[in-house]
Order: sequence, then C-alpha cells, then structure tokens
Amino acid sequence: MDCPRCGAHNETDVGSCLSCGAPVRQEEESQPTLAQKPAAQSSGKPGGGRLAAGAPPKQCPNCMTLNAATFKFCARCGTPLGATAPTRGPSTPAPASGKPAAPAKAPPQSPPKSAMVPPPMATKPPSAQRPAPPPPPKPVAGATRAPATPSAKPAAPARPRARVSAIARDGSRSADFVLVKDETKVGREVADGEVKLDKDPFIAPLHAVFKFDGQQLVVQDSGSQNGVFLWLKERKLNSGDELRIGRQRLRIEWMPEEPEQLSEQPLWGSPNPGYSARVVQLLEGGGEGDVFPLRTGDNMVGRGTGDVSFPQDGYVSSKHATITVGGGQIAVKDLGSANGTFVRINGQAALNAGDLLLVGEQILRVDPA
Repeated sequence: MDCPRCGAHNETDVGSCLSCGAPVRQEEESQPTLAQKPAAQSSGKPGGGRLAAGAPPKQCPNCMTLNAATFKFCARCGTPLGATAPTRGPSTPAPASGKPAAPAKAPPQSPPKSAMVPPPMATKPPSAQRPAPPPPPKPVAGATRAPATPSAKPAAPARPRARVSAIARDGSRSADFVLVKDETKVGREVADGEVKLDKDPFIAPLHAVFKFDGQQLVVQDSGSQNGVFLWLKERKLNSGDELRIGRQRLRIEWMPEEPEQLSEQPLWGSPNPGYSARVVQLLEGGGEGDVFPLRTGDNMVGRGTGDVSFPQDGYVSSKHATITVGGGQIAVKDLGSANGTFVRINGQAALNAGDLLLVGEQILRVDPA
C-alpha cells in the first residue's frame, strides 16, 4: 500500500508508513496483539519472512508490537522504534476498530536534579552590629527547674539596748535617747541619731561616747575640758581627783610639802593643827578660789556649817558629804544630799541602770531599754 503522505510503498499488513510513520488506512482486520501470534508468521506472507529473517526484531516501546529490524517506526502505532518507552499504567486493550491507535505523546521529561539547583541567593555582607544572642536551651525531659533563690529579707530594726534620759532641774525627763548601736556619741555637734546636747555651752562638740563592752555599758570621756562626772555614794579618791557638789567644782589633793628653810632662823606662822590634805575651789574660766584644809579624820562639807562650807550655794545641802583623811588615803561619802555628789571619771567607767552622769550642766540618767 502506498503512503498517502510520502508515496512510499508499504506492505498491506502495516498500519503506518514504514518510511515517515504516517498512519495508512487499512480495511483489513485489526493487527494482532502481543498475546496472539502474528498473522504474517502463520500465513506465510512476505511480512512474516521479513520479521523472522535477518537481525532480531524490534519491539515497540509503546504498544509492545514486534517489528522487523529494518523498520524505523512501529507498524501498528507509528512510535519511533529508537525511543525510550514512557512510564505507563496498566495496558489498555486495542481499539475494536481496525484503525491503529494514535501515538501517545511522550510526557515531558523533568530535567535532571543537577539542572534544578536554584540560583544562589544574594547574601548580605556581614554587619558590624552585635551578634544576636543564642536561643535559649530547650527543656530537657525529666529535668526540674531549680527553685528561685528567695530574696533577702529586709533587716529587722535594731533592738534597743539601753536608754539615756536627760533630767531637768525639776526632776522631770526633758529628753530620751535610745542606745542601739555599739557606740553612741555625746556632744553639742553630733548627728541627730546620737546624744545631742546643743543647748549647753559647757559641753564640747564631742564630749563623750557611750559604748558596749559585750553587755556592759561604758562611758568614755573624749578628753573634754569640763569632764564627765559620775554620781557616787562612797568612794576612795586619789590626789588630784575632782568633785562636783551643788554648783561647786572642787579638787582634792594632798598638802604640798614644806619648802626647805634657807636660813637658820625658822619662819613664824600659825600653828599647824595637823592639816594633811586640802580642797581647792575651781572657778569658771580656770582660776582657783578658796582653799579648805583637811585634817586627819572626817571633814564635813555643807552649806551653812562644816569644815568646807558654801553658804551662798543653794544646791549644796546643809550636811552634804564628808571627806575622810587618814592612813595615807582620802575617801568621800555622800550623806543623802538632795543633788548628789559626783566624781570625775578618769578615762572610762562602767555604768549600771539608775546611774547618774553630770555632763556640763546636764544630768543624764541611765535606764534599761
């Protein structure tokens, strides 16, 4: 049969031109399938000899039909015999009509993976900014979170340890100072939290210090000119000690030794009644006033009568105290006076509840907290 496209002559049992692959109309019975024997082999037609002789037959990759080795296109469906068979599903039966099925279009082949590599993305130049912090670590299964550290509790207020009360002239308390620190200053120019006595000109800017030696309260003189005086009932004195009695400031000392006689003739004077010590009155400004000799034994100190008397001082009791001299010692004893007898401390002195201090013109009483 001649091809209607190229005019080439083809056998009568082919469905497509063997030269150009164009379908050739055929009135005969449909082509056999792969499961049936080809009619050319059984009938002895020329096509069968061509298929059997020579080189091995070519199998169509589309319809699986065996073709002669010289065919370029499948005689049944026209598929080029050199093409690779496309991926197919289950084979479909040949159409009932004698027309060959139209050649199936080969599906577009995907490019190889190497050709599908996307173009490299433009990367930003590294910035000079601080690098981002690393992400937080992922929680580990079974791990428990550490308990938060409790915040420090605010410090409790300091516990009062003692109280110092300022006593007015009428006996009432004019001010209270609570001692909570290990050391508390006393003076005219100390901080507000200290024992500040800024109304008394006889008190130094820093006059004394209250401090605790363990549980014992101690008062220490800071070297002031007017000193710190402690109330007493009875006490031994050393030569040079000072007393405060009423408004009097007195120095107790031994009588000075007699000067050596420069002539053979003795000096005439009043007979010595046996004085061995004396009381020197200290005046405001530092001068010395009256001098009262003390003989061996008890010497009365009072306002109207006595061996040492101050009739013009209303703060001195009638019988205020006694000063005893004997055996190389001097002692003082208060006789229950209204305003008390005070002795100047040397350095520091221990205090007890109820003790009285005389600082300048201020009386301070030590009370429990």
